[in-house]
Amino acid sequence: MVAMGKLDGKVAIVTGGASGIGRRTAELFVEEGAQVVIADLNGEGVAAMVAQLGDKCADGVQLDIRDEEAVSRMVDQAFRRFGRLDIAFNNAGLGGFWPIHLYPLGDWEQIVSVCLTGTFLCIKQEAARLIAQGQGGSIINVASVNGIQAAEGFAAYCSAKAGVIMLTKVAALELGRHSIRVNGIGPGVVQTPLTDFFLSVPGVEDGFVQEAPIGRIGEPEDVARLALYLASDESAWLTGQTLFIDGGLSLKKYPELFSYFHL
Repeated sequence: MVAMGKLDGKVAIVTGGASGIGRRTAELFVEEGAQVVIADLNGEGVAAMVAQLGDKCADGVQLDIRDEEAVSRMVDQAFRRFGRLDIAFNNAGLGGFWPIHLYPLGDWEQIVSVCLTGTFLCIKQEAARLIAQGQGGSIINVASVNGIQAAEGFAAYCSAKAGVIMLTKVAALELGRHSIRVNGIGPGVVQTPLTDFFLSVPGVEDGFVQEAPIGRIGEPEDVARLALYLASDESAWLTGQTLFIDGGLSLKKYPELFSYFHL
């Protein structure tokens, strides 16, 4: 007897799918039977992922999620290649680190436009096609523990991710009548290529580990497993929620980051 995957017959989009959380989530979705469109700004990374997973299971697109026409083409590609859409994992994001009195406006605008406006554009285009398809679906937005927990130096990121949490609620409220569930994931600190430099600063990783009751930082696998739950029918009665997976970091205080960077 062939084992059934939790996502057999499903088609998913994964943004930011060329590395880190997005990469492991795309891999896990395929392992569980889905066909996946991997989207990322890193075109070489996308091509490598498609080659790894095989073109029967995966397709790829290079895009900037701030470009609404490109996002629309990404959604079209899921239908063109695999005939439908069931799951969207809106994971692409960007961080930055500045004291608020020195924060460059251009950096602020870039982070907010990627993390919040880009997520909005993905939801907008995905929802339109899911409504037209008429078979429901699951949209999963990656927020952050920083959407509820302030952090020194992260004014733009914290603000944008707080916006993603509320955007998730509004989308769930509007789309539930179409049997489309919308939920969020709020990771704590996860070891990815985007956090490597930050975590390499002496004392930073230890600071997070000391504040987390579980006593370690996260791995992409931790978040991917939660994404699988939200994508699958196991979470069929769950919508409008952002689930925080942070090793308990949000139960305690966030490390005083300026002390590590001498600011």
